[in-house]
Amino acid sequence: MRGNALSRWSKLMLMSGITSVLLIHEITSATEAPSQALAILQYALLACALIGLVGSVVMYVRER
Repeated sequence: MRGNALSRWSKLMLMSGITSVLLIHEITSATEAPSQALAILQYALLACALIGLVGSVVMYVRER
């Protein structure tokens, strides 16, 4: 059971990290300003991905 939980948190860390990196790259490499709605959506998704990353790291360390 414990190995399954560690695997789950490590997968979530990987997915959240990749999502965060891709969103940061997308935001910083834009050649023109996005619409306000798209910018809000991108920053909200980035915040959710970073919260998921931090939360999964905490849970991974706590269960380890």
